[in-house]
Amino acid sequence: MTAAIRWELAETGVLTLSFDRPEVKNAIDTAGQNLLLRHLVDAARHPRVKVVVLTGTGSSFCTGADVRSMGAPDPNDPIAQEFGNTETWLALESRVDRLKQFAQASFLLHDMGKPTIAKLRGPAAGMGFSMALACDFRLAADNAFFVSSFSKIGTPGDYGGSYFLTQLVGPSKAKEIYMFSDRVSAQEALSLGLVNRVLPDADLDAATEAFALRLAEGPTLAYRYIKQNIHAAASERIESVLDLEARNMIRCRLSDDCKEALAAFQQKREPRFAGR
Repeated sequence: MTAAIRWELAETGVLTLSFDRPEVKNAIDTAGQNLLLRHLVDAARHPRVKVVVLTGTGSSFCTGADVRSMGAPDPNDPIAQEFGNTETWLALESRVDRLKQFAQASFLLHDMGKPTIAKLRGPAAGMGFSMALACDFRLAADNAFFVSSFSKIGTPGDYGGSYFLTQLVGPSKAKEIYMFSDRVSAQEALSLGLVNRVLPDADLDAATEAFALRLAEGPTLAYRYIKQNIHAAASERIESVLDLEARNMIRCRLSDDCKEALAAFQQKREPRFAGR
């Protein structure tokens, strides 16, 4: 059996994580969700990973959780194996805890100190929709589309999608997208601010590679603190943001990367960043 998530780390420091079940449009079962979380934990702390690209094999990004495995016990979790098929309070709490643990995948995509990119073609639905929204950037082929899907099976959503979507489009539009579960095309997503670029399908791979490489060659230490600053700006008071900006500015001002950039400016050459 092949792994549901493929890990490919290039010499450039760009890590590509691919949903790899094209026969079911990259729907992910319980074991795949577990593997994705482990890969993202590793990516967040791996010293050679500079940028993470999340994508799907074939013509789909990810159509969410495989409905055939919904509610099934996690084969890697002995507690879920013991209680997963029983209708008890303990079983309910065990499943809630498991879903909260798996949803840390979205938190890591959003919060890790490295840029994250969703490379999208075809459907991004359900859990796949949520994780695309969790990334810092979204580059979409012109055949990409988004569907929340949750209301179609009588559920409200998970993996942080309601949080990320509300941040991007506001509460009223987010409610419409979630409640109706209508398809959002790539062009509509661009107009709503859900994606950064829409490209012809044939150009998507090269454009994403160039986008990721530009980030990987940049001041990756500064990117960590840029993410912190911007995330804080979405929810904190101005005084808190000013304090955080000042602290992060001085941290980076004392870094080797900043010293190299200043020297390169004086010498009229491109800087060579080391991420420290």
